[in-house]
Amino acid sequence: MVVFSCRRLILSITAACLFLLACAGGEDDGRALVLATTPILADLVGQVAGDALRVESIMPADADPHTFDITPSQARRIGQARLVFANGLGLEGPLMEAVERNKAPAARVVQLAPRAAQRLGLAIEPSAGEEHGHEGGATDPHLWLDPRIAVEYVAVVAEELAALDPTGAQGYRQRAQSYTDQVRQADSELAQQVAALPPERRKLVATHAAFYWLARRYGLEEVGYLVTNPEAEPSAAEVAALRQRILEERVPAVFTEPQLEGPDRLLARLARDLGLPVCTLYSDSLDDRVRSYLDLLRHNGRELARCLGGR
Repeated sequence: MVVFSCRRLILSITAACLFLLACAGGEDDGRALVLATTPILADLVGQVAGDALRVESIMPADADPHTFDITPSQARRIGQARLVFANGLGLEGPLMEAVERNKAPAARVVQLAPRAAQRLGLAIEPSAGEEHGHEGGATDPHLWLDPRIAVEYVAVVAEELAALDPTGAQGYRQRAQSYTDQVRQADSELAQQVAALPPERRKLVATHAAFYWLARRYGLEEVGYLVTNPEAEPSAAEVAALRQRILEERVPAVFTEPQLEGPDRLLARLARDLGLPVCTLYSDSLDDRVRSYLDLLRHNGRELARCLGGR
C-alpha cells in the first residue's frame, strides 16, 4: 500500500511538472513560433497571424530596446523560432547580434523598416555603426510612428507569413487588410486632432529623438530633444541649449516617454522650472495603459491635443 501510494504521488507530481512546463513554454501546441523583437512589432505581427501561428515578443512590454539584454531562456526561444521580425535601422542594437547568434540555421530574420521604406521609395539609412543614436529622418528608426509606413510593415508581415505558411496565405491577407483599415482610421483621427491645434503651438520637445516620423506625418515642428541616444547623459551645455530653444520658441509643453526614467526625470525637472506641463508620448514601448499599436496612436493623439491645444 505504501509503495503504491508513493508511486502514485510521484506520477502525479511528474504530470503536474510537465503540465506547468508546457504552459510556461507554450511550445507544444503545434503552431509554428514567430518572434518579434519588440511588443509593438509583435502586436502588428499578431494582428496578421491571428491564431494560426504562435507570435511572441522577445522584449517584455515595458522594456527599452536601447538597453535590453536577453536571458538564456530568451536565447533558447529564439532558437525555436521559424521566423523573426525586427525593425532594423539600428533600433535593436546588440539584440540583433543575439538573434543572429541564437536563431536556427533555417530561420529567417526580416527587418521591417528597410522593407517598408523600400516599398514607399523612402531614402533611409541606418545609424552609424548600427547604433541607435539618430539625429534626423535618415537615421530615426521609429518609422511606425507614421501609420502610413506602419501599414507597409503590415503588408511585409503578410507576405512573409504567407511564405512561411502558404496554406494560411488567404487568411493572412484578409487580416492584414482588416487591420490596415483600422490603422488608417486611427491615423485619420490623429491627423484631425493635430490639425485642430493652433499652428503656433504645434511644437515638439521630447526626451529623445524618436519622433521625426510622427512630426513629419502630422506637421509638428521638432524644436529639440534632450538626448539623441537614450543611453547617453546630456551635458549641462546641452540642457541649457534646449532650455533656451524652449523659451525662444514659446513651447507650450514637453513630452517624456514611459520607458526612459533617467532622461525623463531631467526633462520633467526642466519643464517644472519653466512652468510647463509634462505630458507623455509613446514610441518604443507598451505597458498596462497602452497595450497595442492602435492604443499608442490614440493615446498620442489625445495627449498632443490636450497638451498643445491650450485648453
